[in-house]
Amino acid sequence: MPPPPLPAPAAATTAANPLDIATTVFSNPASELTTLRTHIQTLTELNSRLQAIRHIPAQLLRPPGSDPHNLESTLLSHGFKELGTIAETVRSEKVQDGLKAARKSQLADPSNLGSNLRRDSLKRRRPPSPPSPQPYRETESRDLSLLPSVEAGTAPVDLDGLPAYIRSFNQSAVLKAASRAQSGEEYGGRVAPPSMRLYIVAPKKGRKLECPVTLRLIVPNVVTIYLMVDHKSRSDGTLVVENATASGSREQKAPHSQSDFMAFQQLSQQLAKVIRSEPSAPLQAFVMLLSSYEQLFVDACSNCQRVISAEGHVPPVVRRLVRSSAEPRWDVRHVVCKYEPPPPNGNASESGAELLGEGTGGDGGGS
Repeated sequence: MPPPPLPAPAAATTAANPLDIATTVFSNPASELTTLRTHIQTLTELNSRLQAIRHIPAQLLRPPGSDPHNLESTLLSHGFKELGTIAETVRSEKVQDGLKAARKSQLADPSNLGSNLRRDSLKRRRPPSPPSPQPYRETESRDLSLLPSVEAGTAPVDLDGLPAYIRSFNQSAVLKAASRAQSGEEYGGRVAPPSMRLYIVAPKKGRKLECPVTLRLIVPNVVTIYLMVDHKSRSDGTLVVENATASGSREQKAPHSQSDFMAFQQLSQQLAKVIRSEPSAPLQAFVMLLSSYEQLFVDACSNCQRVISAEGHVPPVVRRLVRSSAEPRWDVRHVVCKYEPPPPNGNASESGAELLGEGTGGDGGGS
């Protein structure tokens, strides 16, 4: 009778169970992964609390004894409690273990710690920024001029010759108005009104003229324009216009005041642009320009053929002298129509004033 079989060794029995082998081999990696996740979550929560504490007002970060009155408030008390809680959290064993593990991981593999891959990828996908807008530089045609040329041989106006120039201008304006009245010339369907007049604005009569001098040009029932003239910018003493302000004929405005109406505000802006463009222009040339506004509320825009603009409802205040034609003429425009190409000679506005302001006069309305 054969002997009974011997029992298998213990090592063989243990090796025969594959489930036990797998549990023994993979128990350590699973534990390390769980610990790593715990450390990441702990440090993430700490970072969120540290970011939130930045919103605490600066006065909460002062020492407790520096401002005893604020310590009685609920807000300060809550703030200091939050600071104490975060300090305790940082000193806790859980957070310290996470910090140590993070430091150990950084020393083992410091790559990709100095860049934000997500931010870099967003930057790459972002479209290129458009170029910065450049300031608009206005370009005027060479055939256009803001001021007419003074006739050759005309003596410039200085301070001593200003009264004589004003008398000559007013007499010439009266003769032109009388000539229009005798010929029966009409202005916007009405008989031509009295002529424009130029005056010196002086606080007292008989006062000696001194620069700067304020002049008032009155176009009856249309506009009143104040001019401030001086000779500081000219070494020869010639008077030039340094400022111009327009207002309604019935407005009681000071020479430096702004009109209450948009039409005269735009006219003042246009005159200011002319002064900036031609700062040394003689007084006669500027007065010739102002003569072209005698039909301000009658002249039609050479671009849209309207007297009152569709945008803003104002008359055409822009005047530019066209020199390309056989006889120089004023190109009348609204501000919104200013940069449209000039009309051909055959389609020019027939109501525009001539170079010397000899257009028909009128009472084209006012304020």
